Amino acid sequence: MGKAHLVPVFSFGENDIYTQISNERGSWVRFIQTKIKEMIGFSPVLFSGRGIFNYSFGLLPHRVPLNIVFGAPIPVEKVEHPTREQVEELHEKYLEALTELFDNHKVAYGISEDKKLTIV
Repeated sequence: MGKAHLVPVFSFGENDIYTQISNERGSWVRFIQTKIKEMIGFSPVLFSGRGIFNYSFGLLPHRVPLNIVFGAPIPVEKVEHPTREQVEELHEKYLEALTELFDNHKVAYGISEDKKLTIV
């Protein structure tokens, strides 16, 4: 079998293709999300986009530019039973490469120089 590589990829503009419906504390939207979370374990995201014949509401994505950038491949050696440390080390390499990719391209796609990528 051949070697696999992880390729860091970042999409600029993805946050703008849908609008998240406001769910401030005390709102009926937050109340419904909280109840659903209690039942199924996660909170659904409520969003809107554009319609087929209108641009104010619907489920289709808004027409905004998406700019996708690719980083250098990260070689991955096949390990039958990787240790937690090996997985975490590779994950850290990927996050570093993703952050570098974001930092190197953010200004070109309208994000200010002082913005940082936050990965939770």
